[in-house]
Amino acid sequence: MATNLHSLPWLAVAWLTLASVSFAQEKLPQGNGLAAKYPGDRGIAKDPAVFFADDFESGDLARWDNKGGTIVVVDEKPHAGAKCAAAPMEKGKNEGGEAKKWFGEGADRVFARCYVKFSEDYQYNHHFLTLLATDRKNRWSPFGKAGLKPDGTTWFCSGMEPWFEWGKNPPPGELNFYTYSMDMEIDRKMNKYWGNGFFPPGPGRGRAGDEKTRVLPKLGEWQCWEFMIEANTPKQADGRQAMWLDGQLVAEFTGLRWRSNAALKVNCFWLQHYGYDSGDPTRQYHREKQTVWFDDVVVAREYIGPRVER
Repeated sequence: MATNLHSLPWLAVAWLTLASVSFAQEKLPQGNGLAAKYPGDRGIAKDPAVFFADDFESGDLARWDNKGGTIVVVDEKPHAGAKCAAAPMEKGKNEGGEAKKWFGEGADRVFARCYVKFSEDYQYNHHFLTLLATDRKNRWSPFGKAGLKPDGTTWFCSGMEPWFEWGKNPPPGELNFYTYSMDMEIDRKMNKYWGNGFFPPGPGRGRAGDEKTRVLPKLGEWQCWEFMIEANTPKQADGRQAMWLDGQLVAEFTGLRWRSNAALKVNCFWLQHYGYDSGDPTRQYHREKQTVWFDDVVVAREYIGPRVER
């Protein structure tokens, strides 16, 4: 049974003539991936499989299409190079920071890799890294959709997030997917379709707070987060999603129906550190300030894997 988490306040095309390609029978890789061909990620942005890459060495966020909140480029002990991005949340002042990148028509299968570091005294957040499918005629189609179920024609999304399990999990929380799909389950108490939780290891949707299976990211250390959405063939439940931590596959979820329209593809990556809002279920744990740093972002058609130094 799906775990209904809390609401997403931010979740506010022509048909293709060819059937979409299903990758569901392929075994997912782990360890080294595309990044191994580009030591230090040098030149990785030019690989034909890569949609977008940013190591923040430019000193700004000009490569991103939309920015908001507190996110800024800093030189505070980056994962590599001289710079990274920081997105603090300050109690009573802001709700964190975010940046969005759309990448054209997108693809049926998209991987996003990002290095993440939480401040050492970090507690919890509300929402985090997200991949989205947006309508070609309206790139804002997934936003403003909190509590609604996708109909498979104009949007779907899923985020790789740490979940606090109402204070039962140690900070920053256990890895899970916060998913809006065609078959999502309703929150019967509120009669709303809040994102459904998918907890490692799969293939079922898992159970929150299971000490035997939960995956807990570290505080105060850089870790490689990567996740993938694979769209289904319309009228079939052959979609999936998966996540990796430091190159290790920690969860794979199959049998998903994301879309009914083959033209709807994954085409947006949302780098976000969001919380401290009035609807945040973690508000009783809020500190005066907590920060997440991001570095070495790559979005591609194939598994990326951790950055390799030689």
